[in-house]
Amino acid sequence: MDKKSLLYSLNFPDDLKDLSKSEYEQLADEIREELIQIGQTCGGHLASNLGVVELTLAIHSVFDSPIDKTVWDTSHQCYVHKMLTGRLDKMYSIRQNGGLSGFAKISESEHDMFGAGHASTALSAALGIAQARDIKKENFSVISVIGDSTLTGGMAFEALNNIKYLKSNFICILNDNNMAISRPVGNMADYMTRLRTSPGYGVLKDKFESVFDRIPRIGTPLKRRIEKAVERMRSIVLDFKVGVIFEEFGFKYLGPIDGHNISMVMAALKFAKNYDGPIMIHMITKKGKGHTPAEENPIKYHGVSPKKKVSVVETKPMKPTKSYSEVLGDAVCELADEDPSIVVVTPAMKEGSGLTKFADQFPDRFFDVGIAEEHAVTFCAGLAFQGIKPILSIYSTFLQRGFDQIIHDVCLQKLPVIFTLDRSGLVGEDGPTHHGVFDIAFLLMIPSLILLAPRDGQDLKSMVKWAAKQSIATFVRFPKGTLEDRPIEIDDTASDKSQILVESGPEIVVLSIGSMVWPAYKAAIALKAKGINCTVVDLKCLKPLDKETLLPLLEKARDCLVIEEGVSIGGVASYIRQVFIDLPIRWHELGIGDEFVSHGKIDYLRGNLGLSESGIQKKIEDVFFCQKQPNKKSKNLEFVS
Repeated sequence: MDKKSLLYSLNFPDDLKDLSKSEYEQLADEIREELIQIGQTCGGHLASNLGVVELTLAIHSVFDSPIDKTVWDTSHQCYVHKMLTGRLDKMYSIRQNGGLSGFAKISESEHDMFGAGHASTALSAALGIAQARDIKKENFSVISVIGDSTLTGGMAFEALNNIKYLKSNFICILNDNNMAISRPVGNMADYMTRLRTSPGYGVLKDKFESVFDRIPRIGTPLKRRIEKAVERMRSIVLDFKVGVIFEEFGFKYLGPIDGHNISMVMAALKFAKNYDGPIMIHMITKKGKGHTPAEENPIKYHGVSPKKKVSVVETKPMKPTKSYSEVLGDAVCELADEDPSIVVVTPAMKEGSGLTKFADQFPDRFFDVGIAEEHAVTFCAGLAFQGIKPILSIYSTFLQRGFDQIIHDVCLQKLPVIFTLDRSGLVGEDGPTHHGVFDIAFLLMIPSLILLAPRDGQDLKSMVKWAAKQSIATFVRFPKGTLEDRPIEIDDTASDKSQILVESGPEIVVLSIGSMVWPAYKAAIALKAKGINCTVVDLKCLKPLDKETLLPLLEKARDCLVIEEGVSIGGVASYIRQVFIDLPIRWHELGIGDEFVSHGKIDYLRGNLGLSESGIQKKIEDVFFCQKQPNKKSKNLEFVS
């Protein structure tokens, strides 16, 4: 982009307050052009950011960040916010190793009020900020930006239920684009559609436009000219009743209004800033606005990958590869063909979890419950109680929200719900809000469940089918990404039995889990050529442990190394050590320490943590050359991280 453009010549956010209408429109076009370039270079969330350009410009024009506090729900749509708050020169590092986060992040900027990668948190956090402001008798605005899909989540309704306790100014912007990753579902989505398509919306829109069309496009700064328009707008807003449900919760409802009309959006925010009490501004926006492919297919362009440079000498055709999510989709379709009691449940992740094919083939047996993970778990419990076989397909980090329901409603009741945990382990550029590294630790402590970790796609398919035959809750965790070729052929049918992949030395036993199995295998084969021998085991079933296979191996071993792509505290290594506490053996672990792992390419992150093939090889070498012998008479065993 021309560095003399408005985007690269203005001092943000201060200079925004002196622009004319035509300059705002020019700047919005430039920002969209830049967003498309960033998406092509870095990947990331494109469509959602294209849809909030005018909204973000208006927020930073009317309010004074960081004095005024804006909290973004999920916050994947805050790229424009980052551009306008001192990070424009770093935008091409977004989601890259060591670069900007793809979400709001408190430690990254004083303008990022609250970090979020999961939905439905912004109302609660912003309410807390507003109440703290009032307790401390401070004076600033608090703005919560939510999406229409936010309101499919139970946590958002818990916040709505407490709006009435706030007696001071509080602004909620409802960015309604009728689209999350999947289309919003449920009664609230239907209600929003009725608002969006009501005759009243057209009447109100016409009245607003009659006011704002008189504002000149050039000349006097828009912010100053808008003051008089706000006064005329006041009588329109206060006498017009549309959003009855929001009024019942305690909001003054304003809208729906056109979220791409910069004059209208600024006037609405100016009105809201001076309103004495909670106010909700309902803005209709278009996801992917200004980029035709993203407008026509907002699901595809929700998250984009950078364009790959293709070498002119590369003539060999690329071998098509499937992702783990696609393998899951195929597996559940095959299961459903064989068993009419199989149903699939997902919390708003039909496309992300590879379930589109299932939803098309079995529409009466597919349930998208919206961003409502707690409900999803207990809903599955009810289905299982009545003899249905529910498969809850959910991202690992999203399942964290259903922890109590797993314990209280599924495992305590001993109900055979099948959980398929997508994006387990490190997920890459989405970073710490999405890394699925806690599932093993929080599931291992719960009785009456089975926890499986497939080594690859073929194993995943077998495990899902095996899980459908179990009488208690079964969890199948698998990583993000595409499948790799197996280095050897091996039987997948016994999903609950550990398998020995390399058996070349009894003194060192390497227990590998899920995504770490084939890197451990390759490391052991490479070391064998150097005369360093060890036994490599694919653990497969993390709970209950296959003691029949493991005990004879561990009884002969001097050292045991456990490798897991999850947190070490409470992880598989500590669990195995507890189960085999009577064995005189030295324990070693390779996992993720007491930290939140940043964002970056998955291979880069694994390399930094020692979870790559070379890192595993080095760890095995360290264990091999460790000469200290354990005390055979003592149960106070050494544990080496």
